[in-house]
Amino acid sequence: MPRTRTRKAKGAKRIAYELINVETKVGGPIYLLMRDLITEHHEEISEARIALAWNTSWKPDVDGRVVLGKCKKASDLDRELAAYDFIILLRKSWWQSREITDLQRRALLDHELCHATVKCDDRTGEPVRDERKRLVFRMRKHDVEEFTEIVERHGIYKGDLERMYAAMMRRAEPFKPCDDCRDSPGWVSVNNQVQRCECWHRWRERQAAATEARQERAGA
Repeated sequence: MPRTRTRKAKGAKRIAYELINVETKVGGPIYLLMRDLITEHHEEISEARIALAWNTSWKPDVDGRVVLGKCKKASDLDRELAAYDFIILLRKSWWQSREITDLQRRALLDHELCHATVKCDDRTGEPVRDERKRLVFRMRKHDVEEFTEIVERHGIYKGDLERMYAAMMRRAEPFKPCDDCRDSPGWVSVNNQVQRCECWHRWRERQAAATEARQERAGA
C-alpha cells in the first residue's frame, strides 16, 4: 500500500503589525512625544492625522541593515476607510530595548516625521487642498543618499554632503571610539554578548546634557 503523508498542522499566523493605542501606558507617551515634535519642528503637518504602529517582522537585509522606522502616506482610499493621513511604523524590539535612550527614540520619531509634508501647488506655492478642504500631503525623500566608502575615497564632493557635514559639526562632538571598541565603534563583547561600550555611554550622556542646555537657552 502506498504510504500516506501526514501534514504538520500549521500554527497561527504571526501578526506583523500592532496599532499603538494612545490611551495605554506605553502608547500615551509616544503620541505625546510626537505631538511635541510636530509643535517644535513640523508645524506644516499639524493638521495631519498620524497613527503609530509597531512592526515585529522586519528582518536584516542582505547587507545586515535593519529598518528601525518607516513613514507611510495613506492613499485616497485609505483616507476613506480610516481617519489617518500617515502611519509611522516603529521597530518594537528596538524602541523597547533598554540599550536605547530617549534621545535616540526622539531622533527616530523626528526622522520619520520629516518624511511627511504638505503638497504645494507648482505655480502658486500654496498648500493643495482637495474638494473636501482637506490638506493634501506627500512623502519627502532623504536629503542625502551616499555610500560611506565613496566619502572615504573621494571626500565631501557635493552640496548635500557639505550641508550634512556642516550640520553635524554644528550639532555636537563626534563619537570617538576608545581602544576597546575601535574595530566596532561603540560596541564591545562581554561574556560572548555584544553590548554598548562604556565610552559610548559617556558620549551619550554628554550629548544629552548638551541638548538639555540648548533647550534651556532656547526657552529662556
